[in-house]
Amino acid sequence: DYIADLGFDAIWLTPVHPSSTYHKYDVDDYFAIDPSFGTMEDYEALLKECHDKGIRVYMDLVLNHTSEDHAWFRAASDYLHELPSGWEPDTSYCKYYDYYNFSRQPADGCVQLEGTEWFYEAGFWSEMPDLNLNSEAVRSEIRDIMAFWLEKGVDGFRLDAVTSYYEGDTWANTEFLRYLKETAVSIDPDCYLVGEAWTDSDNIAALYTSGIDSLFEFPFAGEDGMIAAALDGRCRASDYVD
Repeated sequence: DYIADLGFDAIWLTPVHPSSTYHKYDVDDYFAIDPSFGTMEDYEALLKECHDKGIRVYMDLVLNHTSEDHAWFRAASDYLHELPSGWEPDTSYCKYYDYYNFSRQPADGCVQLEGTEWFYEAGFWSEMPDLNLNSEAVRSEIRDIMAFWLEKGVDGFRLDAVTSYYEGDTWANTEFLRYLKETAVSIDPDCYLVGEAWTDSDNIAALYTSGIDSLFEFPFAGEDGMIAAALDGRCRASDYVD
């Protein structure tokens, strides 16, 4: 009632999935609600109450990485621990090996899987292994996740860390956002997507060619942003318009 009285017609919830951290951006299970927030029934009741008051609900969707406690990563980790040294992994034995970016070669942003000769990509934190977003199996899982929540009545998703899907590759990030948008509207034509894009205005403009509905415009925000700079004369109004 309070939010409706303020005049807002949408809310964005930061991650509500099970996770051991305070921020919940390392998801253990994409199909569940963290007990600290309540139950699935509570979430369904929230959706109904919001919709009855004309308020849309946007869910945080974290796709760059999972928790190291996610069942996919645990299965892949167990498989690599059992794999004899020098043997090549076989996805017919463990499909989850292909869900992440494993290699025997160390590289920037990679962490060694303890007790093995393997490394995995984890650009944010060792306990948040990055997903292999090129994997058709992972993309199928993503579609199932979106469908699960959209069918419950979620109105859209706030996409976390869209510039980190493919670090430093605006073209690849744009193509993946296009896939997400096309997938979302194939399930619900009214699904709204907004992406968190920590980058400059030129890259944000490029990401918009994906067809995504909206992106966070961080270069415009804050006392050092473009809006404030135009207002106090640190940049020209024409730069702001451009």
